[in-house]
Amino acid sequence: MPGVNTSAVGRMSMRQFGVIVLMVSMTVLFTATIIAYVWTRVVNPVWKTPDMPELPLGLFASTAMIVGMSVSMHRAMLDVRRNRTDSLVRDLWLALAFGVGFITGQIFNWRTMEPGMHANVPHPLYPFTFYMLTGLHAAHVVGGFIPLGIVIGRASKRLYTSSEHEGVRLVRQYWDFLGVVWLVLLATLWIVT
Repeated sequence: MPGVNTSAVGRMSMRQFGVIVLMVSMTVLFTATIIAYVWTRVVNPVWKTPDMPELPLGLFASTAMIVGMSVSMHRAMLDVRRNRTDSLVRDLWLALAFGVGFITGQIFNWRTMEPGMHANVPHPLYPFTFYMLTGLHAAHVVGGFIPLGIVIGRASKRLYTSSEHEGVRLVRQYWDFLGVVWLVLLATLWIVT
């Protein structure tokens, strides 16, 4: 059948296997980054000076955007399982809008932290590590727009059905994973800072 991935690892498609490998790799990357963040915080006597800004409250708005994206992707899965193509396309576009909203929110959060980079300390690690953690996550969000765009294009052409929708499922898994990573990063920022 055209468009069907017949290569499989056990009962798993190669695409699913690839997504699992990607998520394991990202888990290692984010875990190492979080450990580096905590270690940097612990070993530096000057972490945050009084002239540095607090963590931006806009992080909660960013969290709402990630949750909205996840909900939209779950609705898209329900739509495709019920062969509701128009709703599927709408929910995929909504997920993309939430993703763009997340990135927009992060830009505002980064701008809020920018005065900390000019603090009166030689190496302002507090804002730098904030940018590192949130920027790494944002890069993965932006990277996720590519497969989401492909899925939107295929859904618009009505190429997904209730029995053939692996692309939608894999993209939903990716965004759910990024949502969990974001919650862990957010908790780390609030607890460690």
